Amino acid sequence: MPLRVIAGTLKGRKLDAPPGLETRPLPDRIKQSLFDWLGQDLSGQTVADVCAGSGTFAFEALSRGAKVVHAIESGRHAIPILQANHQAIGAPKELRIHTRAFQQVLPTLRDLDLIFCDPPFPWFSADPAALTAMVTLAKAALAPTGIILERGERGENLPPIPGIMESERRAYGRSWIASLS
Repeated sequence: MPLRVIAGTLKGRKLDAPPGLETRPLPDRIKQSLFDWLGQDLSGQTVADVCAGSGTFAFEALSRGAKVVHAIESGRHAIPILQANHQAIGAPKELRIHTRAFQQVLPTLRDLDLIFCDPPFPWFSADPAALTAMVTLAKAALAPTGIILERGERGENLPPIPGIMESERRAYGRSWIASLS
């Protein structure tokens, strides 16, 4: 599947994706619907893309005016592609790539306006503790008016997480994206 930035200052830039099925890049139609939901302009916002994979969400947020974007990815299969995509768009300093686990990175971040969590779908059944940790750490890094978005697969749900409620969910084919508070 060809990947590209669909709007903003980087519109039309092509992005590579890691080979195989370990990552699921965010398709253009989901990105478009997601940014219709969020508003098209992220000017001045600080954003994190957790389990960034190829960085499609991170690059889209940057293209739409985000002040700083943290792309967090620890998968050895995805890191070289994420770094290559960063270089291909001119290595903007506003995009910060973190090649450590989210458990190490999220506690170092504060006052984020938007956090997009896109974990591997198998975590929903095989590793609910990782999902709980991801959302809990994301909430701690969030600005008071910030938003957490979680992507999941149809038929799967987040485990109950104390202090976290799903406020809205939208379905996109086999995926869903939920707004958490």
